[in-house]
Amino acid sequence: MLSDFENYIQENKLFSKEDKLLLAISGGQDSVFLFHLLLMGGYNFSVAHCNFQLRGNDSILDEYFVKSLCYSNNITCHIKAFDTKQEAKKLKLGTQEVARKLRYDWFDELKNSENYTYVLTAHHSSDNTETMLINILRSTGVSGLHGIQNKNGYLVRPLLYLNREQISSYLSASKIEFRLDISNESDDYLRNKIRHHIVPEFEKIEPKIDAVFSSVSKHLKEFEDLSENLLKNLWDTNVVFNNSIYSIPDTLFNNISEPNILLYYCLKKFGFNASSIKSLEPISTLELGAVIYTEDWQLTRERNGFDLRKKEIIEPFSKIIYSVNDIATLNGTEITFKIVAKSEIDFKKENILFFDLQKSRFPLEIRTWKAHDKMQPLGLIGHKKVSDILTDKKVKASERKSQLLLIDAEKNIMAVLPNICSEVHKISHETDEALAICLKYH
Repeated sequence: MLSDFENYIQENKLFSKEDKLLLAISGGQDSVFLFHLLLMGGYNFSVAHCNFQLRGNDSILDEYFVKSLCYSNNITCHIKAFDTKQEAKKLKLGTQEVARKLRYDWFDELKNSENYTYVLTAHHSSDNTETMLINILRSTGVSGLHGIQNKNGYLVRPLLYLNREQISSYLSASKIEFRLDISNESDDYLRNKIRHHIVPEFEKIEPKIDAVFSSVSKHLKEFEDLSENLLKNLWDTNVVFNNSIYSIPDTLFNNISEPNILLYYCLKKFGFNASSIKSLEPISTLELGAVIYTEDWQLTRERNGFDLRKKEIIEPFSKIIYSVNDIATLNGTEITFKIVAKSEIDFKKENILFFDLQKSRFPLEIRTWKAHDKMQPLGLIGHKKVSDILTDKKVKASERKSQLLLIDAEKNIMAVLPNICSEVHKISHETDEALAICLKYH
C-alpha cells in the first residue's frame, strides 16, 4: 500500500519528503488512513482538526481521538473550535457551506503562519464520483464537471487513486481505529443521497464506476487546460492593457460563431457570470455605453470593442467658483483661474483655456455633465448636445460619467473640459481682458 501511495505522489509530482505538510484530519477513516500512510512514509507533517460543534458529544470525542492519535505518534496537532451554527445564521448560509468556508480559511491562515508547503486532504475517487454527480445536478460548467483534482494550488489530494472500499478494507485488515460519523448514514445531505442510492445503481451496471468517473475527470481536465491555453493565446494576441484598462477589440470575435460565449469564458476569471454575458444581445448591435458589473469590475461597450476596468463609483461633482482666487480639485486635476491682459493670451499653451472676461460672469460652476446639457461649440451657429460632442470626440463611454463642464452665472456652458470651448465666450477683437482657466494634472 505504501509503495503505491509513494508512486502516485512521485508520478504526479504532488510533494516530497522535504516539504512541510499539513494534513486536514477529521478522525474519520479516510483522513486516519492518510495519517498512517504519511507516518509510515516518514513525511514531515502536522495535522489540523476542526471542531464544528455540530454533533454534540461526538464532536468532543472526535477532537479527543485526534489529539490522542497525534500525541502517541509525536505529531504536532492544531485544533480549532467553530461556532458553526451561529456563523451560518449570521451569513444566512447552510451549515455545510459555512463549515467548508471556515475550514479552508483556517487552513490558509495556518499555512501562512506556520510556513506549510501544502495542505493535504483525504479525498478519494469515490468522493470524486459523488462530486461530479452533484455538479451535474447543479448544472455546473466544465470546471465543475472535471471533479476533484489531485493538486489545486497548495491543496493536495494524494488518495484519488483509491476508492472508499479499498481504504476501508486496509483499515480493517490492519485493525486501525478511527471515528465513525453517524451523520454520514443520514439522507439529509445531497452527497449522502447520491452515495446511498444513486452510486449503487451505477455500480450494478459498472462495478468500477469510480475508475470510470476518474477517467472522465481526467479527459475533462485535459480539455479544460487546452481551452484555457487557446483562450489565453487569443486574449494575449488581441487585448491591450494600458492605464489599468483592458481594451477588448471586436477583432477578438472574428470567425467566432458564438462571440458571447467566447466573451464569457474570457471574462469569467474577473467574476462575470454566464447569464450576464451569454444573454447579451448580439455584440455587434449592443448599445454604446452598455455596462455590466461584477463586484469588482465593469465591462463597457465602446466603439469597436469593450473596455474592462476596475469598478468605479463616480459621485456627481459640483464646485461653485466665486472668484478667481478659488481653486477646484477633482481626481488629481487642479483647476485655477486668472485674469490676464489680451496681450498675454497664447492659445498654444497647453492645458490653458481663454475666455472673454466680460462674457464670463461669476459665480462659475464646475460640475459633471447631465443628459440634457447643450452648448454652442466654438465655430458653430447652433447648440449641440454635450453627449453628441463627446461622441464626436470619441470619448469612451466608460469615461463619460466623470466628464466636467464649466458653466457661467447665466447657466451657459463655457467649456467641456479640458479643451472644448463655447462660441458665446470666445476671445474677439472687442476683448480687453481674458479669463484664463488653468488645468494642472498631478
